[in-house]
Amino acid sequence: MEFSTNVDMISVCNADGSLRPLRFRFADRDQTIRRVQVLEVLACREIKYVTVEAYEYTCQTRMEEQEALMKLRYAVRSHRWSLFLDRN
Repeated sequence: MEFSTNVDMISVCNADGSLRPLRFRFADRDQTIRRVQVLEVLACREIKYVTVEAYEYTCQTRMEEQEALMKLRYAVRSHRWSLFLDRN
């Protein structure tokens, strides 16, 4: 089961207009603030539906000395970043 949570993001807007996430923070289940560094953007794909325009980033990240793959999504119209997590 996948769910998303909004995140506070620090990103860079490159000269060509593309966004690159650098680091972000979010509140986990226990409401503890977690800080995550984006080590590398592995893939970026554009998502276009009738009412949704977004970019999805697959990133190699580091959180508390542990590395993991994470999916981040930037919603163009609302200017919001979200983290997508797989919860089983």
